[in-house]
Amino acid sequence: MTSAKASSAMLLARELVTASIPGPTADAETRRFLADGCASGVCLYGRNITGPEQTLSLTDALRKVGGPDFLVSADLEGGYVWRLRPEATHWPSAMALGAANRPDLTRLIAHAAAREFRAMGIDTPFAPVADVSDHPRNPVIGTRAFGGTAKHVAQHVTATIGGYREGGVVSCVKHFPGHGNTDTDSHFSLPVLNHSIERLNTVDLVPFIAGIRAGADMVMVSHLLVRCLDPDTPASLSARIINALLRRQCKFQGVIVTDALDMKAVTDTYGLAEASVLAVMAGCDLVTFNGTPDDGRAVHAALAKAIASGSLPAEQIEASIGRTRALRRSILRNRRPSLDIVGSEAHQKLALQVARLAVTSFDPSAVRTYGGAIVVEFDPRLPFADPNVRPPYRRFATDYASRLPAQETIVIHPHDWAAQAESLMPSIRAAGTVIIATRNAWRDPQQALALTTICKASGRAVHVAMRDPQDTLLTDGMAHRYATYSDDPSTISAIVDVLTTGSVTTGRCPVSLS
Repeated sequence: MTSAKASSAMLLARELVTASIPGPTADAETRRFLADGCASGVCLYGRNITGPEQTLSLTDALRKVGGPDFLVSADLEGGYVWRLRPEATHWPSAMALGAANRPDLTRLIAHAAAREFRAMGIDTPFAPVADVSDHPRNPVIGTRAFGGTAKHVAQHVTATIGGYREGGVVSCVKHFPGHGNTDTDSHFSLPVLNHSIERLNTVDLVPFIAGIRAGADMVMVSHLLVRCLDPDTPASLSARIINALLRRQCKFQGVIVTDALDMKAVTDTYGLAEASVLAVMAGCDLVTFNGTPDDGRAVHAALAKAIASGSLPAEQIEASIGRTRALRRSILRNRRPSLDIVGSEAHQKLALQVARLAVTSFDPSAVRTYGGAIVVEFDPRLPFADPNVRPPYRRFATDYASRLPAQETIVIHPHDWAAQAESLMPSIRAAGTVIIATRNAWRDPQQALALTTICKASGRAVHVAMRDPQDTLLTDGMAHRYATYSDDPSTISAIVDVLTTGSVTTGRCPVSLS
C-alpha cells in the first residue's frame, strides 16, 4: 500500500467516526486525538458537561480543532435520559408527552429544547425515540417512548422532528427497527425479536416511516437480532436490515448511525474496532461508541485499513461521506441563539404546562392530601454511604414539604429499606396519610416489597409512580395511585401541585399495563 493511499484512507475514515472524550475540557489528549484526524464528531456524556457556559466553551474548543462543521451530539431525550445540568430546562420524558397527548405542545417543546441545545453548541440530541412500547416488562425503553401504539408514537415523533427542524438541530429517530417490544436491555445482552414481518410492518416500523416522511435527518440502528429479517446478525451490523429494509423499503436517504458499539449486545461477540468495520460494511454512515481516545484511534485505524484494502468499497464510502458532510454543513446555516435562552422562564413554564397535563390518576376521585402526611421517597440514585448528600436535582419529598407541612420526610435508597424498616414503620402505621414515591419498583424486588409493606400498614396511602407507570400495578386496591412518567423538576412541581390542591388530572396512560 502506498503512503498516499494510506493517508487518503485515514482522511476518509475520519468522516465515519463519532467518538467520545474523557472530560469537561478539550484537554491536550483530546486536542491531539482530533488533530490527528480520528473523528468528525463526538458524543457528549455526563462527564463532559458541568453547565451551559462550560458546554459552550467545550463545543467551541472542539470545533477549533475539528473544524466548524464538527458534529457534537448528546443523548438528550428528556426524562431520565438527560446529560445537562439544572441550569438548562429539563424536559419531561417522551411518555409524559404521550400522556399529555398534545402533539402541538410536543412540537413546541422540541423547538424550545433545540434552541437551548444550539445555544450550547450541541447539534443533535439523538432523539426522538420512535419505539412502540408495547412490552410491559421492557427494561430499557419504558418512559423513553411516547406510548404503546404505533399511531400515537408516530404523531409525536412527527411533531418532535418538526420542532427540532424549526429549532435548528438534527433529528435522529431511534432505535431502528424497533426496541419497544423486548424484554432484554441491549446495554447488557443481545435482545432477540421473534416478530413476524407483518408485525414489523404494522407496528414497529410505522413511527420510523412517519419520521422519515417528516424529514428525519438521521436514523439510529439498534443492536437487536430480528429473526424474520436476519437470523444471524444484529440489526446494526446487518446489510439486510440497513440496506434492504431501511434504505430501500423505508426509502430513507439520510445519515444512518449506529447505537453505541461498546454495548454488550455487540461486544460480547465482536471487538469495538471489528464491529465498527462491520457496521459501515452493512451500510451505516457513522459509528458511535463511548470509549477512550485509544479506542477511537483503534476504530479509526480499523476503518482506514478496510478502506485502503478495498474491504469497504470506495463507492459506498463516498456515498456515506457525501451524506455526513451534507448534514454537517447544513447545521452551519443555522444561527446559534444566545446562551441566555438556556433555562429561560418561558421554557420552564412550557415544561411545567406539559408536565401538569401528563399527571395521571388511576382512581376515580381526586385526592387532596394535607399537612402532617409522612412522605417516603425511594431514590435508587442515592449513594449508599451518605443518603444525606444534597443531590444536584429536585426531590419530591422536599418539594411536597415546602408546600404543606409534613410530619416526616424519608428519602431512602430501596436497598437500605430492610435495615431501617423496623425504626420507620411505627410512625408510618400511626400516620393519617403516607405518600410513597417510587422509581421503577416493578423491576426492583426490594423497592416493591417496601412499597407494598407501607401501603398495607398505612391507613391511607397515596402512591406516586415517578417513572414507569407499571409501578402502579403493585398497589392496585391498596393506594390512590398517580403516574408522572418522569421525575424532572417540572414534573415534581406538577405532582406536588396535584397532591396539595386536589386538582383534577387529565393525563391518560399511553401504554397498556399488565
